[in-house]
Amino acid sequence: MPIQISDAIGAVMTERLQQLQDFIDATEAAAKARGPTLPIVTPLADKIFSALSDLHDHDPDHAPQRQPVCEHLENAYSQASGAPDPVPEMAKAFAALEPYLNWSPKPGTENEPNGFFQNHANASIVGVGGLEVRDDVRIGTSLVAPHQYYPRHNHPPEEFYIVLSPGAWMHEDGPFQELQAGDLFHNTPYVWHAMQAGETPLLAVWCLWTKDA
Repeated sequence: MPIQISDAIGAVMTERLQQLQDFIDATEAAAKARGPTLPIVTPLADKIFSALSDLHDHDPDHAPQRQPVCEHLENAYSQASGAPDPVPEMAKAFAALEPYLNWSPKPGTENEPNGFFQNHANASIVGVGGLEVRDDVRIGTSLVAPHQYYPRHNHPPEEFYIVLSPGAWMHEDGPFQELQAGDLFHNTPYVWHAMQAGETPLLAVWCLWTKDA
């Protein structure tokens, strides 16, 4: 039977689904702990998680849904378990929240080559399309099957990723950079970026400041 978000939260709008709050707390802890490895992320993370202390309404129409690529999640969690603390705890919090997520392929990618449409999925967690409706912050996740390329794209909001399983990442058509579980990756507004999964699936959480975008 599908999980009903409204049933899980009830009528009280001043409290978050516990799994969502646990995930937000764990993501903040991971971003702060790993921040010294990429200091440009710290001010953005501070702004995002400060805003998230203000609760917004949940989306009563949010319906959990998985895609075939989600069969790779357990492998991705295994990769995250070997990351520096507190990233494994973030992965555990993500795994507890995942049954509530609505996974879908990137819109407009039906004709992308190499089976991209079937071999990736994204899910919004907070913000547009997420469990909690708000326009200042967007947090979500991307899952890419092994050996699959996630095409270059850009967008107005600044963002950072927390990598939960290894992969390669690109800025502005430069060389791909191998990142490990626990690493951070930062994108300035409108910068072109892409991802490439290797032998294992690529799983990452992205955090965007959308209020000014």
